Order: sequence, then C-alpha cells, then structure tokens
Amino acid sequence: MTRVLVYGDSNSWGTPSNGSGVRYDVKTRWPQVIATALGWEVAEENLPGRTTRHDDDMMLGSAMNGLLHLPVALKSQSPVDWLLIMLGTNDFKARFEQDEATIAAGLMALVDCARRVGSGKAGWDDVTPPNVAIIVPPALGKLADDATWERFAEWKGGGAISRRLGDVVRVQAKMRQVPVFDAGFVVRASRADPIHLDARAQRALGQAIAEWLGTL
Repeated sequence: MTRVLVYGDSNSWGTPSNGSGVRYDVKTRWPQVIATALGWEVAEENLPGRTTRHDDDMMLGSAMNGLLHLPVALKSQSPVDWLLIMLGTNDFKARFEQDEATIAAGLMALVDCARRVGSGKAGWDDVTPPNVAIIVPPALGKLADDATWERFAEWKGGGAISRRLGDVVRVQAKMRQVPVFDAGFVVRASRADPIHLDARAQRALGQAIAEWLGTL
C-alpha cells in the first residue's frame, strides 16, 4: 500500500474556521480525505503554527521550525512513498519579515532535507529519497488586509505575499523537478477567519489533491 506523509500546519492539522479550536474529524480533514479517496495510508505530521524553517518565540520556539523537525517526522513515520508538504502560511506573519522568494526558498530547503534523509522504504536507515510534492497554501482571506481585524498587526502585509507565493514556488520547484499543487486554485480561506479553511473547503481540497496525485 502506498504510504503518504503529510507535513503541514494548522490547515493540515484540521483547525476549524469557526474559532472553536476543536479539530475537524477524519471525514473532514483533507489528508484523511485523500486516504479514503485513494485507499492509501496517510500519516499526519501537522502542527498549528509550524513555519518552513523559523523558530517562533511567540509560540513554542524551535518546535515551530519545520526544517528542524522534518528529519524526525520522516524517520518516525517511515516508510514514506510520498511526502506532501503544505507549509508557508505562518511565514506570512509580519514578525518573520519574509517575502514570497524567501518563503519559497524555505519550502525548497524542506525538499532538499527530505531527499537527504530518505524514505526508509528499504529499512529504517534507507536514504533513498521519497517522492516529494508541494501544496501551495491558499492565499490569506480579505480580512487579513482589514486594519480593523484584531490580528491585523500580526499578519500585516501577509495577504499580498500570499497571493504571489504560488508563482515563485512553481519556478523554484521546477528546478528540482518537484510537482506543485496550488490549493488556491481550488479553495479559499474562510470569510470569518482569513487563515483557515472551513469544513467544505477541507473536503474539497482533499478530493482535488487525491485526483491530482492519481495523475503523477
């Protein structure tokens, strides 16, 4: 059976857009929608607040650093046939002072890391690279650009960067022969929460990614 490792943040973990904090169930979370649609085994290694490669002292410090913890995820979840990376949203926060080029570079650093660590398919210490794909997160919703939003200062400027990210990722990923799926072509952030997806969007994203994976 094909085994997939999804490595992401809150939108992959299943943070709801209604503010309750109660995680979406397995019928709703997009990684598990993939599992059902394709009959594949999907391991979820997702952490709300995770960045591509930055510590975050406003949250859990180095625990938020996706690059630091990817080797642990790959080793603990081996064997891995496919690694799906959906990160970048938290890098839009103003405190990280990132733009679309540096965020894309962070995603490429994750790709390079995965290829060094390997998949473990022929045994725990096997360094044969897994197949890697990048899921570009959807752009932040319009509310992120509204100065009256209570979290505006935290995400200031992030909306514009988020809308430019996909084009830059595609260019950088092409050089590494990494397939890219742009979630923004399928779903949008909730109107009430410009960061997260509602339940319908979660399911739609999972179905669309499953169909895309079937063509690779």
